[in-house]
Amino acid sequence: MMRPPVSLSRLRFTPGSHEVVYARKGGHDEPEQTEGERIDAMEFLARVLVQIPDPRRHSVRYYGFYSNATRGKRKKAAAPSEPSSPGEAPEGTTTPQGAARAALRRGWAEMIRRVYEVDPLVCPRCGGEMRVVGFITQPAVIKRILDHLRTRERLSRPPPHAPQPVASPA
Repeated sequence: MMRPPVSLSRLRFTPGSHEVVYARKGGHDEPEQTEGERIDAMEFLARVLVQIPDPRRHSVRYYGFYSNATRGKRKKAAAPSEPSSPGEAPEGTTTPQGAARAALRRGWAEMIRRVYEVDPLVCPRCGGEMRVVGFITQPAVIKRILDHLRTRERLSRPPPHAPQPVASPA
């Protein structure tokens, strides 16, 4: 177990008493300490067994800052409200302008450059610098563009072959 529910150094059981004493504090430093919660042995066993997960079921419980409830509240507080239309910015957000916007663009390009080892802002044909004009996010439009590019690729003529030398009759 990653975190056992009971510390054995704090647990005291005297055979025949049908009672368990679980010390809240102490343990290693004060082995003779007997004050603590007195519980019926069967009740104590039932409390411990509730903590053990079913076979093949992994359970990790997070408390405090890492609990699901706390993370959900933080995420909800940090999330901006939904925009009313796809082109509209969410309420309370500001669009970066000037130097901040340029820094965001450089950061995006730098990440692509690191991952794929290709500069996305360099034109593959002429080697000139490109700039981002817009982003296409509608799946239907993306599909149309890709279909058009595939069609154009199929219809393009292959490069001409070099003429084969003709053997002269001997």
